Amino acid sequence: MERVWLILALVTFSSAMSRRHRDATPYFDDESHRLWSSDAAELLEGETVDAHVIQHHDPCQAHFCERGRVCRLDHVGEPQCECQPFCSRHRKLVCGNDGRLYLNHCELHRAACFSGARIHIDRSRKCFRKGLMPITWDNTPSPATPAPRTREEKLDLEPPQIRDDLTQGGGAVLTTRSPLEDDQNKLQNEVTHLEDGEQQDELVSSSSSSSSDSISNNSGSSSSSSSSSASPNSLCSLQQYEILKDNLLLYHHARLMAENGRGSEREYLVSLMFSKFDTNNNGALDRTELTQVSQEEEVSRLAEDCSLADLLHFDDTNNDGQLNLNEFYTAFSKLYSVSVVSLDKALEVNQVSARVGDNLEIKCDVTGTPTPPIVWRRNGLDLAALNSEDIRVFMDGSLYLTRLQLVHAGNYTCHADRNKDVVQTHILTVHTVPTVQVTPHIQSLRPGEEAVMSCRATGEPFPKVDWLKNDEPLRVDIPHKYQVVGNGTQLRVRNIGYADTGAYMCQATSVGGMARDISSLIVQENPAPTGEQQESRVFVFHDWGVAVYEPDECRLFHVIQGTDVIPGTQEYVCGDKGTNCSWGRAINVAERYIYVTQPRLDRVLVVSVPQMVVVDVIVTDQYPVDLSYVPNLDQVWVLNWRSTKDDGIKTIQVIRDASQKKKHHTVHPEPIDGHFDLVENLFVPSTQDLGHDFRYAYVTHTNQRGLYKLDLANMKYVKTVDLTPYNCVPQHVVFSSLHGLVVMDCQEPVTGRRTGQLVLDYLTDAVLSHKPSLTGEPHVVPDSSLAVTVDTQDHVKIVVQKVTDHGLDYMFDVITTLNVSDVTFFPSRLTHSYDLFAASTDKDDIFFLDLHTGKVEMITGVGRAMSADLAQWRNTNRPIVSSGVFGRFMVSPAEAAIFVINGETRTVNCEIGSLVHPRLAVWVTRKYI
Repeated sequence: MERVWLILALVTFSSAMSRRHRDATPYFDDESHRLWSSDAAELLEGETVDAHVIQHHDPCQAHFCERGRVCRLDHVGEPQCECQPFCSRHRKLVCGNDGRLYLNHCELHRAACFSGARIHIDRSRKCFRKGLMPITWDNTPSPATPAPRTREEKLDLEPPQIRDDLTQGGGAVLTTRSPLEDDQNKLQNEVTHLEDGEQQDELVSSSSSSSSDSISNNSGSSSSSSSSSASPNSLCSLQQYEILKDNLLLYHHARLMAENGRGSEREYLVSLMFSKFDTNNNGALDRTELTQVSQEEEVSRLAEDCSLADLLHFDDTNNDGQLNLNEFYTAFSKLYSVSVVSLDKALEVNQVSARVGDNLEIKCDVTGTPTPPIVWRRNGLDLAALNSEDIRVFMDGSLYLTRLQLVHAGNYTCHADRNKDVVQTHILTVHTVPTVQVTPHIQSLRPGEEAVMSCRATGEPFPKVDWLKNDEPLRVDIPHKYQVVGNGTQLRVRNIGYADTGAYMCQATSVGGMARDISSLIVQENPAPTGEQQESRVFVFHDWGVAVYEPDECRLFHVIQGTDVIPGTQEYVCGDKGTNCSWGRAINVAERYIYVTQPRLDRVLVVSVPQMVVVDVIVTDQYPVDLSYVPNLDQVWVLNWRSTKDDGIKTIQVIRDASQKKKHHTVHPEPIDGHFDLVENLFVPSTQDLGHDFRYAYVTHTNQRGLYKLDLANMKYVKTVDLTPYNCVPQHVVFSSLHGLVVMDCQEPVTGRRTGQLVLDYLTDAVLSHKPSLTGEPHVVPDSSLAVTVDTQDHVKIVVQKVTDHGLDYMFDVITTLNVSDVTFFPSRLTHSYDLFAASTDKDDIFFLDLHTGKVEMITGVGRAMSADLAQWRNTNRPIVSSGVFGRFMVSPAEAAIFVINGETRTVNCEIGSLVHPRLAVWVTRKYI
């Protein structure tokens, strides 16, 4: 019967204990008020128990109190519930429905007790977003005896400083953890983690363990303090325990391995640690030994809430109160990460070279035992998070890049998952096979004349250019015979004779390989017409239609009237008689077609280059304006303004198979946030000399500081790029295929204030640089070697920067009084790069700038531009357009004429009049035999 009574009492007590809140820390006036005494525990283990033993225990043991209250005996010995005087200092941040943030659940219930209000947990966590700091209830009456400080309080009062000798020898570094000396940052981090749903397990263990710690803390003697350190700490979570073991390995790797002159073998290090801890050399570690080592070496500083005694709590598998060598090995073999890693000093920087189009695997030389998981980064971004098809991180820690492009060049770093201090840097250089073009490919001349051959070479790195004749090096040292202009851009053969007949080869050589192109020279008395011809034409769009001109002789070649009927339809090119043409943008598509927008007619016209007639009409959304062509995908992207104003409610459409002879139509790409008309602007990379195929474009959203990255092939958005820290709404965006740079001009969304130039990494969208003082529209030369920024805000300033593997490096700037309307890049005579030409908004001048020397010239007499008020659809009132790599001319429309400018001689070639407000000009080059 007594046995049954005891069982019922224990069940009642156990039920009461289970109802106690897990954050509550019991308060005791003296040892008689313990929730569970050691005497009672010993009685439960016995075979027989007397009933009167249970009756002599404190009545509070069977008295239940609500959360935030503790039981105390009144003056007649009856149990009473009173507000809890204090709570544990451990942090488990919680919001109350009173709008306050509390340090833990106990503080919340304790505040409810003292205030008399019913405070519940607010699961919405609104107080986190208010930026509140945790509070503790400050109306607590002081207890009769000052409560002993908990272990956390001692650590907070005496912030530990990591000793320098912890990191000496072997290059070991302590695992990163929240610094105890910076409670403000730690609490803020915890708020952030809770907001993100990353809550950790509570640091309080069972009530029995808490009671045991409380008994030790209330003893007040030095011996009880020692006992508290020796016993497993109730606040030591599994996560903190793993950190303790991690740091133990690092700590002793720095000291023991350096002393013994060994490498970083994990098993050997663990055996040294065991030998050092086993002070009595009995082959086992007991509580006394672990406590002694903890105190001597201040191990408590390696983890916030754990000590060496917790090894017994977590890894004493046979519960004999000590650790043998096998148990000690097992404890460290269960680490879920490795922090003791190593890297040969000679391998800290690794140079890697590959060619465009190759597949490349890069191994990380950071090692550990067992092998740690490896993290790969570029510009600080985890590459595994890119989810890119051409960048993959394998389980063995290697980085695999497929179909390498120039944008992949740059620095890649790797390190162990939880150790960012041992880092290897891989510098990847991507090179291309050189390309060479010569003109003319064949020419027939009389004896005594001068032969001129031009060469254009590209490649990364830029190749060495040489001229050969019939596979033999050219004797350029022969006086008055051969002249090589610049760095091989042109070859002149003077006073030719029959012996000069032959194949002249321009050869480009680099680490990527060698390329040649041949220009054949035939010397004869009666030169026959050469087989190959190349002609340039310029299509000019004006108020009454389209005019096609031949620039050499400045003659009108063809006319498309605005009143012409489009073949196969009943529609006019522009409208019936008296209707002005409205032109938005015009682009060359594969030298076969010219696409031009007609915003007021909601359509795109397709003009055939060979036939010089309109062959297709493509219906679009309202007010199509901007056009962009993507050659590798054969797509034309259309930006529709949806109104006559550039007010940011635009849509995007795509015309596929743009160069094919077929009936075309438009499709919409993926909408933004479920809406097609939230587009502010579209930025599609332009074609460049190095032949890089860009996969992505960028879109800006109405009044948003940032970018949407757009997959051109799949016509869908893949990520967003937040530019809020830079207060940036991009106004102009240009791309460099060399080193994969994205250069943009930023401004604030509401005020329109310029906020400077940003440079992004095209591969990761990481910000490489921000120059708040550099404003203006950026441009990138076609060979990607230079970036030119034209600032017209106060005075015209042209800033030239060099494209490098780490961003843009300043070269020089030029200030001019010429008000720049538009710029173009024309092939340089002396280098294989480009020079800049700029047209004026209000003067009859063209500005020339040598981008390599900074030399400036003016070309005058090019007529006055039309009034800026007549410019439409964000076009300039005076454009200037170059004819391409081997073209000799540029064209710039004026008020009622166009001016053809010779880019080689930098003179006006001719003026062609009888035009009304020429607005757009597009060059096409035709080759025929």
